[in-house]
Amino acid sequence: MPEDSTSTGCQSVAVLMPALDELPNLRTLLPDIHRQLANATSGLTAIYVIVETSPSDYLLEALEQLRAKVVSRKPTDSFGDAIRTGIGAVDPEFDYVIVMDADGSHRPETIPRLLEAAGHCDVAIASRYTPGGSTANGPVLTVMSRALNLGYRIVLGLECSDISTNFKLYRRADLQAITLQCQAFDIVEEILFRLRKLHNNQLVIAEIPDHFAQRNFGETKRKLGPFIVAYFVTLIRLRFSREP
Repeated sequence: MPEDSTSTGCQSVAVLMPALDELPNLRTLLPDIHRQLANATSGLTAIYVIVETSPSDYLLEALEQLRAKVVSRKPTDSFGDAIRTGIGAVDPEFDYVIVMDADGSHRPETIPRLLEAAGHCDVAIASRYTPGGSTANGPVLTVMSRALNLGYRIVLGLECSDISTNFKLYRRADLQAITLQCQAFDIVEEILFRLRKLHNNQLVIAEIPDHFAQRNFGETKRKLGPFIVAYFVTLIRLRFSREP
């Protein structure tokens, strides 16, 4: 069981943000995230932005001016490789890792509430579907998302209502102790599945009510058809996985 702590302690926190063509959104988000981190903890903080495999000099300079640690994902530009690269890049002095999207759909003001829960759980989730949570998605996408989450919850035994959100707080040591294989957005569910095994099926999850907003600028990278197929294949593969 996790030990009790408070958000006013010296928690060291790294924020990990996969970002592909998201500079207009990051110009708004990064200063706000820095402010939220400064208000929420007196410990070491950093924001890791995981960019494409071959970023331009302009992008690198812009993100460095925004006080981000820039990491190029390897070996491909997939979302899965972004998450794996980012996890591997986080320095060992950090206690926690918060993963969030770079499009503005995840609100920086939720960060302090995730940190408040950190001492009482293994994973804290900014949840759309726990009481008090909400989403800006339309009815069709919401029904599909809820059905997906219900399927993963039942089939994989994951005890939370919003498995598929990428906005979560983890213990850094836990993330770096697991091996992840998914290449697409389904890596988000794989993380919880692997962590549950790591904790011998005793993973403690806290869901923090949150609002999922529409992206600020640009277009979504999620393509609906491949998105559904990837999640279905991953659900079956994880269900019958014999890997640790």
